[in-house]
Amino acid sequence: MFDPTTAALIRAAPPLEGLDLDNLPKRLTDAFADIVSARIRLQGATAEADDEALMATVAELRRLAAAHETYAALLPDRENRASAAFVAASAHQAISLALRGIDAPSRVDIAAVSPDVCATLLFLLAEAHADAAEAAKRIVPAPEAGPIERALLLAIRNLAQGRLGPVVGADEPAIEVDGDDLGFRALDALRLLLLRGITNLARQMGLRVDVAPEAGGIVPASVLFAQVRALASEPIDGEGVADETLLSLYPGPLHLANLLLGLEGDLLGTALSRIPTPGGVDENGWWQTLRRMAAQRPYLWRNHREAIEKGYLEQGVSSAISFPTGGGKSTLAELKIATALLRGERVIFLAPTHALVGQTQRSLKGTFQDYSVLADVDEDAGISDLVMLGEVTVMTPERCLMLLSMDRDAFADLGLIVFDECHLLHPREDDRSRRGLDAMLAILNLTGIAPGADLLLLSAMMKNTQEIADWIAYVTGRPCLTLDLSWKPTRQVRGCVVYPAEQINALRDLLAQARIDYPDHGDPPVSVKNALLAQPFGLFSLLQTWSTTD
Repeated sequence: MFDPTTAALIRAAPPLEGLDLDNLPKRLTDAFADIVSARIRLQGATAEADDEALMATVAELRRLAAAHETYAALLPDRENRASAAFVAASAHQAISLALRGIDAPSRVDIAAVSPDVCATLLFLLAEAHADAAEAAKRIVPAPEAGPIERALLLAIRNLAQGRLGPVVGADEPAIEVDGDDLGFRALDALRLLLLRGITNLARQMGLRVDVAPEAGGIVPASVLFAQVRALASEPIDGEGVADETLLSLYPGPLHLANLLLGLEGDLLGTALSRIPTPGGVDENGWWQTLRRMAAQRPYLWRNHREAIEKGYLEQGVSSAISFPTGGGKSTLAELKIATALLRGERVIFLAPTHALVGQTQRSLKGTFQDYSVLADVDEDAGISDLVMLGEVTVMTPERCLMLLSMDRDAFADLGLIVFDECHLLHPREDDRSRRGLDAMLAILNLTGIAPGADLLLLSAMMKNTQEIADWIAYVTGRPCLTLDLSWKPTRQVRGCVVYPAEQINALRDLLAQARIDYPDHGDPPVSVKNALLAQPFGLFSLLQTWSTTD
């Protein structure tokens, strides 16, 4: 269920008595499988044995979540805090799956914070942004929640989902000052401070650099979270025995403040708006591009930051990227395209199909609104016509070859050549099309016409990334990064359904007889369709990828 990178993160959790860290990824996977199996068995049934087994799994997960969540909240400077946070959040996630259907609205009350809120923040602490966004979907304020608690919960949900605009733009609810319950008013005051901290954190995510409040900047979120922590725990004078000190506590706000304090620094380190300006790029233009991109994707994932640290955005550096589907290739591609455009260079984006050409053009138009982003060129262009490229032109390799034959000079000022689905350079043995050959010819011709252009090759199915990178370095005479990662931002369980051959053969015979019995019917009658039933076998792999023999 967990990819190798995530499994290593889990195994790095703090050592606790009785916990087998080496086996922990498998135990979490087994827990998810046990819960799903139990839910299927219990549908429409009241089997006490199954129910007891499910509750035993939930109890184990609750212990796991409590221990690791405490560690992550109270020891923010420990190296393995991210691992503890991920384990706790995953345990909370499994528990919510087991208890799905039980009405438990989100809350931040005087004594506790609901598990959905904790799981969301813990995933953020672990830099598992996609998991945090998924967990945040379960944050739903209770109908009776007051305006401040509701605003706080919605702010946490929006923060996790990368919707920083609504966090910053929301009106701050007023605190009730006329109530008789001083404890409730104090609780609302703490909630309001937490809300202000989250709002300021969202504002900080949109800044290039932090500016001190005395110089006109905003108050750091950590200052407000620290205030909550101080106010939520206070000694009671004159109480206690001997050297004991009794405390007056608001455990719910205190725990939330501890989680948010640990989160602030790490989250700011993932801010897309804070990517340093690459060499040769206009600072203001870079900032405007980042600001537009951050409105949709404010967070950089770990693999994004590693690529940038290796010099991915610098001129003269090509890259071969093999990330799984959903692994963040689009974000890296758009950042690299932005650097070329801001240097005044054109970009050619090769995509293997017309459908992907149109999809890519629409996506790039949304990001690069100040530039011309064209898809192919007029299909009716004559041989004598000049080729007019956009600042970004998306096309198939076949179209690129045709345009090259018409006007090679139109491609001379390229700064970047992007090829999506680049595994097509090496087609399958049974592929008799020219697609791979055309793609190779297009790349070789483009690099010959624009030898200074960087290459960016993207694929989710490239096994020989290092070999491709070496080839690009040979063709260009410049460095080419190998960005090859098995990490995936989402969990995945693979499976297949297998039917016994004798059952399938019997159904085929039934259909064949129906065609004889009902020759005037285009489709089999309803009675025959209803009889097309077979009992399948299920095969599910609890590994994130299939094991192979090579």
